[in-house]
Amino acid sequence: MSYCCRGRRFSVCLGLVCLVLVSVWPAALKAQAEMQIGVLAFRGKQDALERWSPTAKYLSQRIDDHGFKIVPLTLEGMRSHVEQDKLDFVLTNTGNYVVLEDAFGISRLATLKVRHLGQDFTQFGAVIFTRRDHPALNRIADIADHTMMAVSRNAFGGFQMAWREMIEVGVDPFADLERLRFIGFPQDEIVYSVLERRVDAGTVRSGTLERMAAEGLIDIGSIKVLGAKDSDAFPFLHSTRLYPEWPFAKARKTSEELAQRVAIALLQLEPDSTAAASAFAAGWTIPLDYGPVHELFRQLEIAPYVYLGKPSLTSVWREYKGWISFSLAMMLLLMMMLALIGRANRRISQSELKFREEANQRRQAQELLAKHKDELEARVAERTAELAESNRLAQENQAQLAHISRLNTMGEMATGIAHELNQPLTAILNYSNGSLRLLQKRGNGDSELHEAIVNIGNDARRAADIIKGLREFIKRGEHKHEHFNLRNCIDSAVDLLHPRLDQYDIEVRINCTDDVTDIVADRVQIEQVVVNLLVNAVDAVGAADQPAKEIGIDIVSTDSGAVAVAVSDNGAGLPANVIEHLFDPFFTTKSEGMGMGLSISRSIVEAHGGTIEYLVDEAQRPTFRFTLPIT
Repeated sequence: MSYCCRGRRFSVCLGLVCLVLVSVWPAALKAQAEMQIGVLAFRGKQDALERWSPTAKYLSQRIDDHGFKIVPLTLEGMRSHVEQDKLDFVLTNTGNYVVLEDAFGISRLATLKVRHLGQDFTQFGAVIFTRRDHPALNRIADIADHTMMAVSRNAFGGFQMAWREMIEVGVDPFADLERLRFIGFPQDEIVYSVLERRVDAGTVRSGTLERMAAEGLIDIGSIKVLGAKDSDAFPFLHSTRLYPEWPFAKARKTSEELAQRVAIALLQLEPDSTAAASAFAAGWTIPLDYGPVHELFRQLEIAPYVYLGKPSLTSVWREYKGWISFSLAMMLLLMMMLALIGRANRRISQSELKFREEANQRRQAQELLAKHKDELEARVAERTAELAESNRLAQENQAQLAHISRLNTMGEMATGIAHELNQPLTAILNYSNGSLRLLQKRGNGDSELHEAIVNIGNDARRAADIIKGLREFIKRGEHKHEHFNLRNCIDSAVDLLHPRLDQYDIEVRINCTDDVTDIVADRVQIEQVVVNLLVNAVDAVGAADQPAKEIGIDIVSTDSGAVAVAVSDNGAGLPANVIEHLFDPFFTTKSEGMGMGLSISRSIVEAHGGTIEYLVDEAQRPTFRFTLPIT
């Protein structure tokens, strides 16, 4: 009898545990739907929460089956959380992203666009500064034998940018300074320390001085910038090269499907929205090339380019991550079981009440359904149609994002190939020059050998120029304004498309007035605009069923002191419902199109102070016309 009682008690206990698991597990799954966004709090936790919480709220609204929460972290805390898979997404500075990408496999989804003085920027730098009345510091090289303050050895904008510039002028901050102090975030304390004469010099992220001056915290006239650089496209005080802005990245555990939805939502964030304004931003753009950051790390020989074989926490994690992950999972499971058993009694008492409430709700729902059957059926049908349309749009957006990702990968591969080919071409050119000098030194009169070596050198230079042009066309960075002949630029674009023009037997007619000569702009970007418009014209004319196929390019000056370029064709025009969306991102009428050509062209033209529009000319031909300032 005693044995039977014990058996029944064991069965009852086992049944209670199973009931608790069934009742609590859905709530646990629901809690897992909250996505953690780790944010680098370079001005403190409260500032990070105020700045980025609206972005988390925006994502929660756009992706309603997930919630998003901001987790402010230091540099050390960010690495620890990513290493332990506590984060789903990461928003951090450029240098920290590259380190985490190499060590833990995070990957960027978008790059931040910062708004300042009515302009948008996707790059930033660092400023090295001192007091204006400091008698001994006028150049970066003068910092030797003085004191300096920075955020941290691992802070990208707070030290590593300045470190690279100091190395290049012959100053080793760890050997040549009287003292180097790292004080962490916020960066404002570095500015105060310099102005209050506690240190001779400091370095902070670009924009920090202007922001503190705008808030009335400092007088920017009391600051002296060391090694100041001028850039028409970047108004902040800076002493270093410019690097891509902060990336928004996904953790390795985050699903690709959710990552694509987040990326699409970020790219569609309106520049004047609350989320963008709180972040001092103008939204997000597709992820930029972070190759310059890798160049900085390689030059400084810091992570991820430290010497191989050096023991580190990363190598220990890579070696034993299976056992570490298993131990953490077992501990988590044990804690969950203890929590579930502790809540079992309360769940059992509440389950009956919950069952009665749900039964009452079902009865009321049935009564309401019977009373309003037709209305409910109409709403269900309407909701089903909305869901179908939403699914269709989501699939289109995912396909577009995948296309962008492939194009970005192709750009990175082309940049890498150009970089690798440039080295052997440089070696060929050096050997050619050396052979010529050796022939001259020995007095060898073999003219044929001399001519062959000269031809080798000339061909190597031409190949290097071609690779340089390819890298400049692919590379995304600061605008390079220069004087160039607009007609020559357009001729280059036409030459680039000659194979497609010959394929469809299309004639290109170019008319240019005599008073249109040189302009000042980024030649590569203007050539890209012309290529985009020509590609659209070729597609339109190539699809037309007519014997004579023609594209016209007219270059004229305007009364307002600008130059206008009109690209027209004798293909079919566009319907009104297409014209109103021509310049929208991801809008296209082509089965294999990406929908970014005209959107990018408008961004380039407007960034140069011009305009672009679609119209029909006097001969009723569809025309794209854009204007640019001459100077």
